[in-house]
Amino acid sequence: MHKSLLRVAAGALSLALLMLGSACGSDGGDDAASASGGTVTWYTPMPEEPARRLAEAFKAESGIEVEVLRQSAGELLARLKAEAGRPAADVIGLASGDAGPLAKEKLIRSFKPTAEGIDKRFVDPEGYWHANELILMTVGVNADRWKEETGGAPLPTTWDELLRPDLKGQLVMPNPTLSGTGYTFVATQIFRNGDEAGAWKFLDEFHKLIGQYTDSGGAPSQLVATGEYAAGVSFAHDLLNVRGAGFPIELVYPKPTGVVISGNALVQGSPNPQGGEKFVQWLQGEKASQMIVDLVHSYPVRSDVDLPDGAQGLAELDLVDYDPVRAGEMRDAVSKEFAKRYGV
Repeated sequence: MHKSLLRVAAGALSLALLMLGSACGSDGGDDAASASGGTVTWYTPMPEEPARRLAEAFKAESGIEVEVLRQSAGELLARLKAEAGRPAADVIGLASGDAGPLAKEKLIRSFKPTAEGIDKRFVDPEGYWHANELILMTVGVNADRWKEETGGAPLPTTWDELLRPDLKGQLVMPNPTLSGTGYTFVATQIFRNGDEAGAWKFLDEFHKLIGQYTDSGGAPSQLVATGEYAAGVSFAHDLLNVRGAGFPIELVYPKPTGVVISGNALVQGSPNPQGGEKFVQWLQGEKASQMIVDLVHSYPVRSDVDLPDGAQGLAELDLVDYDPVRAGEMRDAVSKEFAKRYGV
């Protein structure tokens, strides 16, 4: 019996040591996750590969894992509203203009991190949005298809120069009811015309030339690059990406064009609020900002970060007076009107 008791005691000790090793080892157990800050869930419209690389870099520095859910801006906003009161996300990527309505609905919360190195024009004094990049509204043109369809006409320099009858069915743009890119295009037309009446007049003519409305903002740049369409509405960084891959695409900055501030916000009542704050703070740092420029080819909000290759400087461009607050406030009404007019 004495030997049996010893065997039982030894077995119990081995089991205890095994359990202790599992809890304290380096295999990512619950205690280790808790000590490092757990997991941050990030909803983002950023392209999947850059978002994944940023998440990996943040984990390497902080020990905090980032779970990335990539969808279009419109889909993410709808998901955030559907999850109100029981959010799954800690951080959501958005345009600065979307922050005001979300703050009023108490879907995002204020946070004022250290903003050293960031241009003060791109800092929200209320702390609801946290800028990471500047997004320019542009048009991509497939040089070969443009020559074929227009007989070699000069490339457009203004939005109105796109309203060519010979381009019927040859233009592609994102659906503004689903895509932040598409909505920015519509808002740009409103701001450059000074009122909605002038914008809808332009959009009525533009609609006649559309061959396809895409669900995502990045799709038009790819469809133009492969020659399926002659020209398409897109953000500059999407076009710079496909041009950098060697496709025959020309980047046009129509006069005047829109520029929006893109960044992230903290979700109200999120599962990991402290981890979310650390991630938002890190994304605004010099290293992450340069990574965003290099991976996404968007414009930086920091003065100590280089511009993307092939991009024009902001001082060289003719920009509309894009009001992000008004853009956010009128988004629902404008999107509904667009859907009603054009059946999307």
